[in-house]
Amino acid sequence: MRVLAQVVHHPKPEHRDDIIAAMGRLRAASEGVGGLEEIGGFEDTESGRIIAVSVWSSMEAMRSGMAVLGAVIADVRFGEWERQEHSLAVFPQVA
Repeated sequence: MRVLAQVVHHPKPEHRDDIIAAMGRLRAASEGVGGLEEIGGFEDTESGRIIAVSVWSSMEAMRSGMAVLGAVIADVRFGEWERQEHSLAVFPQVA
C-alpha cells in the first residue's frame, strides 16, 4: 500500500530560503532511496508555509527511507528557523 508523507513548515521570513535549501539537499539525496516514488516541495504564499510531500511504495519503505533522508538534514536548525514546530502527517492510500 502506497503512503503519502506531508511535512508542513512555518519558516521565519528570514529563513525561508534556508528551509528551501534543506529541501533541495533532501531531493538530491533522495535519488536511489528504495521505495521513494516522488518527492517535492510547495509553498503557500499567503501564509508562508512550505509543504514537503513524498510518496512511498509502502509504510516500511517510508520508515527506512525517512531515516536515510533524516540523516541528510540532521544539522538543520528547524527550531531556530521556524515560527512554530513543523508537523508530520502520514496518509495511507485508500483508492
